[in-house]
Amino acid sequence: MRHLTPLKFLLICLLTVLSLPAVAYNDHRNARVDSLEAALKSSNPPKGARLLSAYEELMRGYLPFDAQKAEDYGRKALALSYELNDLSTRQYVLRHFGLLRYGSEDFDGALKFFDHALAVADSMEQSGKYTQLNIDDARSSLYGSIANVYNLQGKAHLAIHYYQLAQPLFERNGWLESQSILHLNIAELYLGMGNLEQAEQHFLQAIEKGRESGDSLMVAGPQKGLANVYMQSGKYEDALENLQASHAYYKNHRKEDPIGYALALTSLARIHLMEGHQDLSAAQAYAQEAASLITPQMPFEEQGEIYMACCQVAMARSQWQEALDYGLRTIHPDFLVTDADAIGYKLLADIYIHLGQKEKASEMLDKLHQAMSRYATQYYQSGLSQMEVLYETERKEAQIKSLDEERKRYSWLLVGACVGLLLLALLLIYRQLAHRRQKALLAAKVALETETKERHILARDLHDSLGGMLSLLRLKIEEKDPKALSLLDDTMGELRRVSHHLMPEELLRSGLVPALHDFAVSIPGAKFQAIGDIQLSREQELVLYRCAYELVNNALKHAQATQIGIQLMQEGREVTLTVSDDGKGLAGTSTDGMGLQNIRERIEPYQGQLHILSQEGEGTEINLTLYT
Repeated sequence: MRHLTPLKFLLICLLTVLSLPAVAYNDHRNARVDSLEAALKSSNPPKGARLLSAYEELMRGYLPFDAQKAEDYGRKALALSYELNDLSTRQYVLRHFGLLRYGSEDFDGALKFFDHALAVADSMEQSGKYTQLNIDDARSSLYGSIANVYNLQGKAHLAIHYYQLAQPLFERNGWLESQSILHLNIAELYLGMGNLEQAEQHFLQAIEKGRESGDSLMVAGPQKGLANVYMQSGKYEDALENLQASHAYYKNHRKEDPIGYALALTSLARIHLMEGHQDLSAAQAYAQEAASLITPQMPFEEQGEIYMACCQVAMARSQWQEALDYGLRTIHPDFLVTDADAIGYKLLADIYIHLGQKEKASEMLDKLHQAMSRYATQYYQSGLSQMEVLYETERKEAQIKSLDEERKRYSWLLVGACVGLLLLALLLIYRQLAHRRQKALLAAKVALETETKERHILARDLHDSLGGMLSLLRLKIEEKDPKALSLLDDTMGELRRVSHHLMPEELLRSGLVPALHDFAVSIPGAKFQAIGDIQLSREQELVLYRCAYELVNNALKHAQATQIGIQLMQEGREVTLTVSDDGKGLAGTSTDGMGLQNIRERIEPYQGQLHILSQEGEGTEINLTLYT
């Protein structure tokens, strides 16, 4: 692996911090990694998930200052992640391998690791074991890392594409600082492409999100960029307002972003050179302060920006030799060509003209022409290459989306088939239960009709045959034995009562409510009450009448009740018969006797239920419910 420069290490650390939860690695003595390594060498080293976490932290801890150790621990974490099937750690390690390659400028290697990590993030979503927050964090960090690679390579279209993939993930989770940085990066790319309208829009969005986050640095950077947009648009007042605000922040936080402060000074120098607003003294002061901040570690592009501003100030002050010295420092080596080179060659041509060196001026104009041609060719070829990559990327994404939709479609078809089979099974079960219930109702109806016919015949025979015989017997003994006559009257009354209840004519003629009313009248101490609109079939009326008769007889015979209440109530399809008494209760008495068992059997075909409430010495209440 190539050696990492301090600046590249700083860049990797920044990317790591921005994409991960805060981790305590601010101890410059590396106490954290030392303690973790000591734990690994102890007599009771961590195992399983704890060991994986230790490897992950050691990789992160060594990343800023020892790339080899960071990679060694990363490989151990990667191997263990396969053993433990930990997809989250796997994508994390792969992403950091990509950052290591990125820091050593192996961009192709970095992209391969990032693509591999993205595939693992897809597996995280398909596994169903990870939260959407974890998946969004992984994907957005990877999209941002890929975009940063393309940004550093000058492939603006590809960089913007991946930044835009990360944007909805940041928005969904409310990650304001990440949104601000994303809009700032996109704005800088559009500014470099000369698209001032899009650049302005994204700078403003970066400022908005930065203010919402409460981080002033997230506001100062976009304000500096927005000022450049306004300067190119000729909006002096707007440019100056944003630059002054940005400069004020950087001045008070020089150590936080020294390059940002130097560039803010550079922009202030240039804004004081704008036509109609020139202030050469202020421009010179800002440019000289910016030049004093240049260090060997500062990237060439930023140094070139500062030297170019110093060159322009010197030209405005007609200090041509000084301008020439600064101008020569703005040009890249021959193997690098940027749009800044074209500006530098133009400035040098103007300077040589004023110095009277026409041959040098002509040479600079030739180099200007060559630089513009080479830059245009490179830009064109790079644009074609980016379009091809974008096309392939979008085609793959479309294929993946199509496969996902097809998989979802098949999943829904499978779910639909399962639901259909379940509904069919439930329908069959319902039909089977309905068939059984129908058979039970039919059997109950047949039994009831048979019982009714038998009771009707028995009542008629009792009334016609035995009743007539008793009446004849009464005539014969009327004058011979008054006591026998009284006994005979009681027998005939009992016969009429039994005959009536075997098949009550009132029930057949008028229905259940009048029949129960007459029945209650015939029982001393009994009262009847009907609630609701009682709508029952003939069979249900017979069933409820028999049940009421049985319950009242039980109250009289077993509970020694003196007061009996009979209530019939219907609400919708639910019918309730309640019989209550003031007898001795059912304590110590079986509730599974023949009488109650007969009642249960009678109501069962109608989904009937029987509930008994009784306390010793406080009477009994029996609720009988069935459904029409």
